[in-house]
Amino acid sequence: MHLSHSCKLMKMKVLIRSLVLLAGLAAWTADTAWGQSSSRHSPSRGGTPVRQAAAQQRGEDDAVETVDLGDKKRESGTASGEREGVADAPEMPKETEKEQNGLDSLSLIPSLKGGRMDAAREAHTSTRPSARTMALLIPAPRGPILDRNGEPLAVTSVAYQLALRFEIFENPDRSRVVDFGRNCLEQAKKIAGKAWSFSDDQLWKHYEHRRWLPLPLTNVIRAEEAEKLKDKVKGVRGLQLLPIYIRSYPEKEIAGHIIGYVGSKGKLPTGPINHMDPLWEQVEGRAGLEKEFNKDLTGTPGVWRLMFDEDGNKILDELQIRPKPGGAIVTTLNLKWQRDAERILSRGKRRGAMVVLDCVTGEVLVMASTPSYDPNMFIPNISQKDYDALRNDPAGPLGARAFQGRYPPASTFKVLTVASALKNNKITENTQIYCPASITIGNHVFNNWSKTPLGDINCIRALAMSNNPFMYQMGLKLGAEALMDTARAFGLGERTGLPIPDDPGLVPTSDYMIRNYKRDFMSGDAANLSIGQGTLLVTPLQVAHMMSGVANGYLPRLQLIKQIQDGNANVIYAPKPQEVQRPLPAYERALASVRKGMREVIEGGTGGRARLSYSSIAGKSGTAQWGPEREDKRLAWFAGFMPCDNPRFAYVVLYEGRAHERLGGGAAAAPIVKEFFETEKKDIKAIIDPPKDDIPVAEPVEETPETAAAALRERGGSPAVVPDNLPPGLYDPEGMEPIKVHEIPADLDDSSDAEIKATPVGGSSGHARPSAPSLSEEPSAAPLTPRRGDSDYIPGLPHQIPRHLNHSSPVRAPAPQAPLPEDDIPMAEPL
Repeated sequence: MHLSHSCKLMKMKVLIRSLVLLAGLAAWTADTAWGQSSSRHSPSRGGTPVRQAAAQQRGEDDAVETVDLGDKKRESGTASGEREGVADAPEMPKETEKEQNGLDSLSLIPSLKGGRMDAAREAHTSTRPSARTMALLIPAPRGPILDRNGEPLAVTSVAYQLALRFEIFENPDRSRVVDFGRNCLEQAKKIAGKAWSFSDDQLWKHYEHRRWLPLPLTNVIRAEEAEKLKDKVKGVRGLQLLPIYIRSYPEKEIAGHIIGYVGSKGKLPTGPINHMDPLWEQVEGRAGLEKEFNKDLTGTPGVWRLMFDEDGNKILDELQIRPKPGGAIVTTLNLKWQRDAERILSRGKRRGAMVVLDCVTGEVLVMASTPSYDPNMFIPNISQKDYDALRNDPAGPLGARAFQGRYPPASTFKVLTVASALKNNKITENTQIYCPASITIGNHVFNNWSKTPLGDINCIRALAMSNNPFMYQMGLKLGAEALMDTARAFGLGERTGLPIPDDPGLVPTSDYMIRNYKRDFMSGDAANLSIGQGTLLVTPLQVAHMMSGVANGYLPRLQLIKQIQDGNANVIYAPKPQEVQRPLPAYERALASVRKGMREVIEGGTGGRARLSYSSIAGKSGTAQWGPEREDKRLAWFAGFMPCDNPRFAYVVLYEGRAHERLGGGAAAAPIVKEFFETEKKDIKAIIDPPKDDIPVAEPVEETPETAAAALRERGGSPAVVPDNLPPGLYDPEGMEPIKVHEIPADLDDSSDAEIKATPVGGSSGHARPSAPSLSEEPSAAPLTPRRGDSDYIPGLPHQIPRHLNHSSPVRAPAPQAPLPEDDIPMAEPL
């Protein structure tokens, strides 16, 4: 991810220029596909016709039209593993490409290059029944989709079609034409080992209306297979190989839900040739980025003009308008990280999702859903059998769990419960709350995941130990409305704004409760919601975005597109850097305490299995019962950010348990987080480590009794009873015995949270709480604290002054600009 900016963009430009060169050869391609010798050797044969990549009835009609992976409404509380709605699966791209290795059995003739034609010859073609003048559309080559470093995710490649080329008979009759076609079909079967079904009527009508153009028999013959068949095809009069463009996805299942696939815009006509008929089938995006950026990827078609005399001789062969290739979509994804995430996540056929975001830029680096599907299955079309297998697979490979799955957030939501309580002045960081093993609200008992009471604890320890009774009491103090206001402030209940069909999830309101449950929020609802259960539903992408807000103190605007380039590799779009979606100044003090608690989750709580060897990491585990109750499934979460002191990455891992599988967030999801970040250790250290010439500035520390005691211990005094780095108020020395780090059980987890029912309950009626103050949504607002490289960053100052306290002007993002030149030299920062 942190290759030099110039190297990355130069690599992308090289790839795009390669596509431009392919498009530049489009005229030669069409000439190869269409140009041919017009010499005639006998009246019985009539002559040699031109070639065209025309689509006709294939005889393979078991293809579905489309697979819609778009945003669909689902029932509350269901899994992302639901199969998505089915509409039509594609017929695939038919876009020509330069012929290679002499695969065409026809020779080229020189183009007239736009010279004037003899008027008598033109009149001759307009009065003879077998003469034809035609202007045909040349579909442009489709542009690539790339990762942030220029690695291809979707490309246009060369393939071939075996086609029947009718001769133009001097005195044709139906039986003669059909016999010729049948003989060609029989020879094609011997060559390709496959039979194609065409009726006599289809063969005759093609000759009658489109005999100048070849009739394709096959959908696709890959280039390597066509190479093996070329000599056999050359030896058969009436057969030829047509070069076409075809879309392919070199990474197969990797990022398949994000990239999507393309399909045919419609079959070519079978009747008389019309003005501006396309030379081959045009394609369009049907899902994912292929659909969202179809216009940018498609390019501008060209025009080819052809003229034949009554004997089938080509007398005009002219490229009038050269096709302009489609542009490139450069995503923010890191392909290497995406590969590793999907490999780790899918081990043992696990079902789940992983998202990794750049907290500073808002860029999506990883967005993995497992299992996935291979978009190449839809190219050029997918059989009904294969599609049914995907649709009926109980693992739900068509569902994009990362951004379309709706799940209860479980204990990951506790970070917002604590933040809301602190922000609304219900507690302070040092407030001690007595936490028994369970709490009774109305007629219902709300249990902790552990049967052991913790006694008096503060919010930091409550997060570290994922204590439910603490959160229940916060929910009762706040009320459900205030809790849900905080959820919405951190981006839950709304789409993220990415160019994908992501699900908005569900953040309930009073109106929703009255409409669906015939009552307003009650105390039991507040208790359920405080631990991330009840009617609250989120996507993994939303949870990662929420963690970015916790890490930063503001919600960054998420980005999935790094650049859009035109066909000449010029940058025509780039997002504003470090754009803020929503500032959160009211939560600044609260989030400082939440971050401490999330760090303690790793150091001495439920997330020890996520601890890294080279960097600090903050996290929060979560476990919930999920899906139909009869299936007895559990859901495991682990989400957070890293490093703790200067967050750069927000992350989330979701693991869907199988029926009757016992798991917890700390035991099942945290190790996946650890394995991923340890795998990317080299890349991440290069990003988060300070420059070697960075000179630290000493910060004076006022000596207190606590620091003096710590110094005494370092000099060999009394050993510490608890770790020195626990914040004040994490435990009460006089109220209860603290848990020592070495005594924390290895299997500490919140897995029994899954036993807690996640349905709204009644109880003592609670009064509606006032909503939280409205939040500014100024999109251009700057981050709260200056970072290195910002104009208002003060070098050497250990803690930068928050902008809203310093009354500085918001930082405006510069306009999109072209890639930096290769020899660009970064400027040194003054000390």
